[in-house]
Amino acid sequence: MNTSESASQNRRSANRSPDRPASRRKLYFLSLFVFAIGFAIVFVVVELTIRYLHSGDGTETRDHLVQADYMPAKMKPHYQGRIWGIPFRTNRYGLRDEADFPENPAAGEYRVLSLGDSIAFGLGVPTAGHYTKLLESRLSQENPKITYRIINGAGPGFSPSGYYLYLKNEGLRLKPRRVIIEIELCNDVTDEALVRWEEKPGDPGSLERIRGGRYIVGWDGNLLATYCRGPYFFEKTYTYTVLTRRVLNLLYRLTPPEPFATTEGVTYYSLGFDRYLLDNERIEQGWKRVFGALEKTRELLRINQVEFLLVIMPTQYMFDPASGAYGRFAAGLVKRAVAEAERCGLPYLDMTEPMREGGGKSLYFDFAHPTEQGNQVIAEELYKALKQRTTVE
Repeated sequence: MNTSESASQNRRSANRSPDRPASRRKLYFLSLFVFAIGFAIVFVVVELTIRYLHSGDGTETRDHLVQADYMPAKMKPHYQGRIWGIPFRTNRYGLRDEADFPENPAAGEYRVLSLGDSIAFGLGVPTAGHYTKLLESRLSQENPKITYRIINGAGPGFSPSGYYLYLKNEGLRLKPRRVIIEIELCNDVTDEALVRWEEKPGDPGSLERIRGGRYIVGWDGNLLATYCRGPYFFEKTYTYTVLTRRVLNLLYRLTPPEPFATTEGVTYYSLGFDRYLLDNERIEQGWKRVFGALEKTRELLRINQVEFLLVIMPTQYMFDPASGAYGRFAAGLVKRAVAEAERCGLPYLDMTEPMREGGGKSLYFDFAHPTEQGNQVIAEELYKALKQRTTVE
């Protein structure tokens, strides 16, 4: 090769070399794009398949909640559905089987707002047999000159920190004269153990919103039972839910934490897979959040001149002689709750003895949810507690 040919070839190589890195980058980004498209297609197919497999028969309600800014979920307004075979609807405020009443009470109207979880919501019980309406009827018979409105503001999966935030953001607009809050410790403690509180910037110890927990509204509007920290979008998928359950179940089998590992008769409620997360430290945080939220609620109501009553519900385990260690453990939870309420100066009603005398185990559908007869017992005890104090200005 002569000198002129070599120089010409070098010039051609020099002209081509700047293009090679650019070509590699184009190929790299094209490969990433193709991979992303392929991954997205596979993910969508898997997600829709899992959703189909977990969709159920469509007879029960799973789309009755909406995400709230201040809490993971609240009841959907203007909704009609069915839970535990019982049809129900919500009004414009998302309240179960209530009329669309105005925010401001009429003259001579006395409002009581009842809050709680699925127990206070009344799973398995028609509205006419629920303790809020039985109490409303009882008080109206006692004093027909007063228009009593006992409002059921409860919802399945709710917990005490959510009650505080609901009152702060929405509930007090309804101008209740009294607020009744139901708690059941087997369930509420572990609900609170899995959420996290967000404070108002610059205000340590405040509660601005709650995040995470064991329930989330999925991308399709259906309720998912999972473990989340957000809500982040990926947590709203069925794929994430199934993977999370399987991983946590595996971890629990490998290294079960206390108290579930060796303590006899533990009655703290779990969804099974989340037991791995519910160690002693987290459960103690749950207790702290339960009564921390109740103290905040009591103070909020005091500032707004609203009376407050805490209703401590026992579980069926306490009335079943065959439950053994489970009954003793559950009784210990109620005993601790009573002690905490007294320490915090919270007015409370312990329903243990009334439920025992009213029929005990027979008053429950399952470990926690009262039957219509159980609701009658609750309504009667609430009537005794309220009848001397329900006067209208």
